[in-house]
Amino acid sequence: MDIYKNNNEQNNNTENRNDDDDEDNKENNNNKEYNDRNDNIVMKENYNVNNIEHLNINNSQDRQQCNNNKTTTTTTTTTTTTTSSNSTNLESKEIQQQQQQQQQQQQQQQQQQQQQQQQKQQEIENANDNGENNKVNNENHSHPIPVSEELILTVDVGTTNLRAIIFDRNLTIISKSIQTIPLMTDDNKPGYIEQDPDRLWEACKDAMKEAIASSPAKNNIKMVKSIGITNQRSSFLTWRRDTGRPIHNLITWQDGRSGEICRNANNSLAVKGIHGATKFVHLFTGKPRYLAASQLDFSTAHSSTRLAWVLENLPEAKKAAKEEQMLFGTIDTWLLWNLTGGREHATDYSNISATGLFDPFEMKLNSVVFYLFNIPTHIMPKIYDTSHHFGDCIPELFGHSIPITALCGDQQSAMFGECCFSEGDTKLTIGTGCFVNINTGNQARASRFGMYPLVGWKIKNDVTYVMEGKGMSAGTAIDWAQSFGMFNDPWETSAMASSVPHSQGVVFVPAFTGLAPPHNDPRARGLIIGMSPSTRKEHVVRALLESFGYRCKELIDAIHTDAYQSIRRVVADGGVCQNDFVMQFISDVCGIHIDRAAHPEMTASGVCMLAGLEVGIWKNKEELVSLRHSSKIFEPRMNKDIKRKLFKRWERAVKRSMYWSENSFAGEGGDDGYLDSDEEKKLRNDHLQQTNNNINGPTSQPSSPKIIATSPTITKSSPNPIPNKNN
Repeated sequence: MDIYKNNNEQNNNTENRNDDDDEDNKENNNNKEYNDRNDNIVMKENYNVNNIEHLNINNSQDRQQCNNNKTTTTTTTTTTTTTSSNSTNLESKEIQQQQQQQQQQQQQQQQQQQQQQQQKQQEIENANDNGENNKVNNENHSHPIPVSEELILTVDVGTTNLRAIIFDRNLTIISKSIQTIPLMTDDNKPGYIEQDPDRLWEACKDAMKEAIASSPAKNNIKMVKSIGITNQRSSFLTWRRDTGRPIHNLITWQDGRSGEICRNANNSLAVKGIHGATKFVHLFTGKPRYLAASQLDFSTAHSSTRLAWVLENLPEAKKAAKEEQMLFGTIDTWLLWNLTGGREHATDYSNISATGLFDPFEMKLNSVVFYLFNIPTHIMPKIYDTSHHFGDCIPELFGHSIPITALCGDQQSAMFGECCFSEGDTKLTIGTGCFVNINTGNQARASRFGMYPLVGWKIKNDVTYVMEGKGMSAGTAIDWAQSFGMFNDPWETSAMASSVPHSQGVVFVPAFTGLAPPHNDPRARGLIIGMSPSTRKEHVVRALLESFGYRCKELIDAIHTDAYQSIRRVVADGGVCQNDFVMQFISDVCGIHIDRAAHPEMTASGVCMLAGLEVGIWKNKEELVSLRHSSKIFEPRMNKDIKRKLFKRWERAVKRSMYWSENSFAGEGGDDGYLDSDEEKKLRNDHLQQTNNNINGPTSQPSSPKIIATSPTITKSSPNPIPNKNN
């Protein structure tokens, strides 16, 4: 409004000035300047530039100059009339020249005033136009403008949050919505970590609708050409086919309730016989399938053992299975079932291969596992390609049926988003967990160090396999350190680690739930060693961040030792990978170049690519390579001797952390504080009784399940973040 007010005042000044000039011109020889316009135009070309600059002044100065010119002109005209008869020809010429100069000045003033008025009027018109355009943009384009009318809606389900993101064909994020999915624990059931499946479905619907409402698809839902879903793997639930209602809560990948089943299975004669027979066959054939079978070892991370627990311990599940009304599904299957109104019960190869129920070498369900745990095969979903038309969402959800054209596990989706399409392409992901995945081409490989083969993705006849190694729960270690007051916010850790030149001999082994490959010791426990009176919290924080680099080195060294193929290039994504200190240390200690992705949502962008390929937004994978960009390349710069000594110290610390617990599975006895003996059981029950008495009074009541409502994912923007999103 101030702009318009000032412009109007300037216009009024200009109009008043023009009126005064018109009156002055009438008094000066009946507008002689207009009769001599042509002469003035010719003279204008030779006019002194300094005079023009002198006239470029404010309105009050212009007005004063005009008044001075008027007085001078009148006086000169009178004098000329009185003395004309006695003046010489020279004087007449001088007077005539003076008059012409005065007329020229007036003409220049008028022309300049007209130009200024036109310029101000144009500025007002432009301001009005810009105001209208800005108003339209604010109303209709509060989101990035897509490059085309082809949009893809993706759903990314992490450990504690769900994101719905809409992309265009350039992978630009058009809109995003985030919903929290709290974890549920129970003090009376140690090791149980669940989620509410109904709440998960409601969060999915809400996030998808909010993302659509914040995009151009709000007014034209047909702009959304397809839907892709990526999710945390191994979490599952079962539900009834006839009613669609869950039989139990979603059992997450962190759940440890099947520890006893794992222990019994690994100690059984059947599994020991499989180990011996397949090891013997592998010696003669060298086939990786038999090498993998010779190292078969069940753990709570496998959906197979937790599904066996459900069938053994839940009467409703037993009944539904007997009636052939029981359906099994990972998160993608559950969401697909609800989006299609119960018409589709399916999954893809990347998700099913991470459950422990699938044989990637034969590309079919593992009949041995189903036999060992007495799992009926009729409960399993259909298995399709990763990029496939799985069905259409019901029109009641969004006003139009949208095809669902991609399902993919989170790690494989992030790898596809990183464009790791060639053999030897390796991806580091450090978020809630730490993962190393390497593309093994069109052959499934087995590792002598406990890394496991998975289906990366299947697109028609193109099957890509990956070898995966899981390091540790990075996010758990960060949360633990924060709970002890080592820092107030995880974003501070990079600066803290960089504030000291080294860890002063401190080594942090974050083996809270054991050590994964290549150690494969579920009895290992967390360890901080090397502290002295001069140790500060900065040294401990630095040791914690350095542990991520050591674990990555162990996994990369295992890949080299297996010698199936060399590492071609290394890319990185995940929340912790946004921390420059962590990335530089991994590059130093591993001796490799690391390419950190620029896109903030690599997992969602991967399934977006897969969904877009199915509907023809992109024709092939070659078109996708140009969409992947780097934010920073980290190059190794640590001295080899220093690197060798640091890693040797890490190995010494790891050995001290191993075989500490008497029990292999946290939450199932042992010396982990969970009902290991009668004495510990009594102490624990007494402690719970005292706690309930303090809270509820003298009458003891069973403690209710805890809902972990706070998400460990950190959404705060920082150049060196360490969030704990599961990637």
